[in-house]
Amino acid sequence: MLRADDAQWTESPAGRTIFERFPEAPYPYASRANGHQYEGKTYDRAGHYTDSTVGIFVPAGFTPSPQGVSFIVHFHGWKNHVTRVLDYYKMREQVAASHVNAILIVPQGPYDAPDSDFGRLEHEPGAFSKLMDRVAGFLVEQHVIPAATIYNIVLSAHSGGYGGLSGTLKIGGLPDKVTDVLLFDSAYGKLDGFSNWLAGGPHRRLITLFTDDTISGNVELLSMIQKTPVVSRVIMEKDLSPNLLHERGATFIYTPALPHDEAMQKYDYFALFLSSSALPSSRP
Repeated sequence: MLRADDAQWTESPAGRTIFERFPEAPYPYASRANGHQYEGKTYDRAGHYTDSTVGIFVPAGFTPSPQGVSFIVHFHGWKNHVTRVLDYYKMREQVAASHVNAILIVPQGPYDAPDSDFGRLEHEPGAFSKLMDRVAGFLVEQHVIPAATIYNIVLSAHSGGYGGLSGTLKIGGLPDKVTDVLLFDSAYGKLDGFSNWLAGGPHRRLITLFTDDTISGNVELLSMIQKTPVVSRVIMEKDLSPNLLHERGATFIYTPALPHDEAMQKYDYFALFLSSSALPSSRP
């Protein structure tokens, strides 16, 4: 890992960003020691499963809180990498527009590979807690925050990021810090991680925005949640209102026309869902 005094931040109107390598990142990890095969093509370890980059974005309005620092952690989908994810899905701009007083973290999963495996964050007990402790410590070294105390966390995933998010909820080590889970056409599998976490406390919230790509997964997830005391609701995108988003429990939003790869950014749903989350606001 680079020494703190070697780290290079880049500035934009939305805030500042850094790309740092951490040994606690998803890769390299044993789950892809031999790479991965998909549809007859091999995605080798060296090219796709050794990048330990973590993108960190601090919005311009961020102010350290005596309660501790809040985080948004995003799990990206297939055939992607961290720098593209931040740019293509307008993640920095949307975090800034949401006015949440939180820092965005995007760990690199499979690098430009059609794969949902998130390495140690999906398979290693306590790995998420270790990564967050390391990132928080780094931010203290960088004088971004005064102390490495974690207040609360929102987890989000797009498309194939479901594996890392579900594994993090099940074995990551910080389930009680997570207040909200946001799925953007991402309920493909490992659904028990979402339903079990949601049933673990009355103040937790899950929002799943889905297209035809994930109808079956969302129907299955809804049936799992309906077997618990958690309140759930299913709405059409056209009926979405701010009041509904502030409800705790599970909200399923079906969007029949929104393209799969535009679910997060076309209508700034990432910003909208963050602004209604349990994250503290940066507004006065």
